[in-house]
Amino acid sequence: MLKTLLITIDFPPQKGGVATYLSNLCRNLDFGKILVLANKHEGSEHFDHKQGYKIIRARLFFKFFWPSWLRTLRQAKKVIRREKIEQILISHVLPMGYIALLLKLPFIVSLHGYDVLAAQKTAWKKYWLMKILTKSKAIIVNSNFTKQEVLKLGISESKITIVYPCPNIKPEDLNPQERQALKTELELHGKKVLLSVGRLVKRKGFDKVIEALPEVIKQVPNLEYLIVGNGNYKDELEKLALKLKVLDQVTICEDIPDSNLPNYYDLADVFIMPARQIGQSDVEGFGIVYLEANSFGKPVIAGKSGGASEAVIDGQTGILVDPENVSDIAKAIVHLMNNQEYALKLGSQGKDRIQNEFQWEKQVMKLKGIL
Repeated sequence: MLKTLLITIDFPPQKGGVATYLSNLCRNLDFGKILVLANKHEGSEHFDHKQGYKIIRARLFFKFFWPSWLRTLRQAKKVIRREKIEQILISHVLPMGYIALLLKLPFIVSLHGYDVLAAQKTAWKKYWLMKILTKSKAIIVNSNFTKQEVLKLGISESKITIVYPCPNIKPEDLNPQERQALKTELELHGKKVLLSVGRLVKRKGFDKVIEALPEVIKQVPNLEYLIVGNGNYKDELEKLALKLKVLDQVTICEDIPDSNLPNYYDLADVFIMPARQIGQSDVEGFGIVYLEANSFGKPVIAGKSGGASEAVIDGQTGILVDPENVSDIAKAIVHLMNNQEYALKLGSQGKDRIQNEFQWEKQVMKLKGIL
């Protein structure tokens, strides 16, 4: 493996699927051969200290005017010279691709779905998108959905490799005492638990789940809906729940560390995230949370949108629904809540699939071949 520098504006301790995906790639590569140049954040020092690979923090600015570009370029060049970097790995094709072109080293692009679509909003951005992808040594994508979007641009298929995200939160991390305490704290004894995990944004479809609750509760009266995540959409979700008179059945849990997520997954009867595409580019490129839920043996409900149909196999590991159809969502929830044998079957099959296909060691082997 050539000595590689990952340059990214999205990296832990930031939350989110892309940050987690990139950190897991690094964690499974040769520590002496991968370095990271990332933004400074609160908690960065604590996170970096626990990693086996080197992380260099800086204030990264990516607005398209020269003083900012010059400062960013200098930071990258210093690291490249000092660490004897041989190639670059970038995430977020725009704006990172501009930097990759200027550094004059071989580079690989990591794409996640929405970034490909967002880079086609204007002729100017699409021009640079094409230039960056054409000049790249290779392209790694997080799903076949993202691959198909790249192929539509006329990029050679031989240049593209799918490296799927894999669960980082595992059942063996479960703490039985903490799980029991959480169940008591949230008053979940005797309840059927419907769980969502993700950023509180419109695309995730949590609003549609809340809209489905009045119908669901008629048939599953002891249901409790937990949403784990942060985001500025929280107020809208709570207002909607209040309007539909289901606020007592909805609990939004904020600022939950990853170390506590196993307790939430294990308490759930069904996991749901009916993600949908918003506008031209706001789309779920894959959906690692579906795999996390499956790894705990939980059946999942996902929206027929973006890369979700790869993360969830309809009728085998979960149920795919029309993310805009509240009735469709309600029927899926009721079906799984009131048919325990079927729900357990989907969850068990999902868990087997995770163990057989979605392990970081297996997926990263594809990236190692490129690097």
